[in-house]
Amino acid sequence: MLKILFCLLISPIVFAQTSLFSISGQQPDFCLGESGKIEVVFGQKNKLYYSFSSDQGKHFSEPSLVDSLVGLHLGASRGPRIASSQSETIITAIDKLGNVYAFRKSQMGSWIKNQVNDIPEIAKEGFNAISANKKHQFTVIWLDLRGDRKNKLMSSTSLDGGKSWQKNQLVYTSPESSICECCQPNIVMKDNHIAIMFRNWLQGSRDMYVIQSTNGGKTYGQAQKLGLGTWVLNACPMDGGSIDIAPNGEIVSVWRRAENLYTSGIKGEETLLGPGKNASTAILSSGQWLVWSHMGQIFLKSSKTGSTQNLGAGRFPIIKAINALQGFIIWENQGQIFGQKLGS
Repeated sequence: MLKILFCLLISPIVFAQTSLFSISGQQPDFCLGESGKIEVVFGQKNKLYYSFSSDQGKHFSEPSLVDSLVGLHLGASRGPRIASSQSETIITAIDKLGNVYAFRKSQMGSWIKNQVNDIPEIAKEGFNAISANKKHQFTVIWLDLRGDRKNKLMSSTSLDGGKSWQKNQLVYTSPESSICECCQPNIVMKDNHIAIMFRNWLQGSRDMYVIQSTNGGKTYGQAQKLGLGTWVLNACPMDGGSIDIAPNGEIVSVWRRAENLYTSGIKGEETLLGPGKNASTAILSSGQWLVWSHMGQIFLKSSKTGSTQNLGAGRFPIIKAINALQGFIIWENQGQIFGQKLGS
C-alpha cells in the first residue's frame, strides 16, 4: 500500500511576505557562495540580475546587471541557474535560439560570458541546471536536440572554475524517441557523486528517473525509475521536481505525478505528500524539508515533524541548505522575488 506522508493541512500564514528587491524579476535561483554568501540570480525580460546576502538572507545587495541575453528563455521553470564552488560562481542561461551560456564572475566583479554547447542552437526548450563541488568542478545539463532532433540529456563540465568547458557529453537518450521535452531536469553534486533527475517518456508514461555518476561525470550508470506507480500522459506536465543527496550518500527527491506530489529514494515505494506542483527539497540535520506550490500558495513541510506551514502567495519555490542547520527558500509572486530563511 502506498505510504502517505501527510494529508494536506493548511496552517495560517506564518510569515509576512516582503520582496527582496526593489526591481521586478522572474525565476529566481540561488546558491551558497564564498564565505557563506547567499547568491541569487533572476531574470527580467532579456536581462540577468545578480544579488547576494552576507547575513544569511536578512539583507540583499541591490541587484546588479550580469548581462543582456536577447531571447532569454524565462518562465515555467525556464530561466537562469546559479552554482558556486565556494570560490567561483557561475550563472547559466539559454536563449531562444537554443544556445547555452555560462557567466563566470571574475575577481573584479565583472561577468565573463562563454558558450557551453559545442553544436549551435540545439537547446531549443530552454531548460538547464548546474551544480558544483568544492574541487572547482561545475557540471551543466540541458535538453538537447542534436543528431535526431529528439530531446536528450546532455552535459558539459568545467574543471577550472568555468574558464573552459569540456566537450559536450551525452548523459541519457531515450530508447524510444525523446525524453519529456517540457520538464526541468535537476542536478546535484557532492564531491565526485553526481545525481541527475529528469522526466522520461517511455511507453506513453511521463515518469521520473535518476541517473548517477560516481566519478565526477566521466561515466554514468543506468537510469533508474522513481516510485512504483506510473503516469500515462500524452501532454506536458511542466514539472521537473527536485533532488538532493543526504550526508550518507542516499538520494532524496520530490516529484509530481498527476495532481499529487510524492517523495522517494532511488528504490522502493514512493510516499504520497499531497496535492501540489513545482516542489523543491533540501536535506538539513533536522531531516528532509519540502516546499511546493498549490492553488497559488507556497507550503513548507518538515518530514520529521509533519507540520505544514503556509508561506503565502507565490509559485516556483526553491529550497536549499545554507548550512547543516539552516536553509533558505526563494520564490516569485506577481513579478516580485521573495525569500525566507529556515531555521534560527
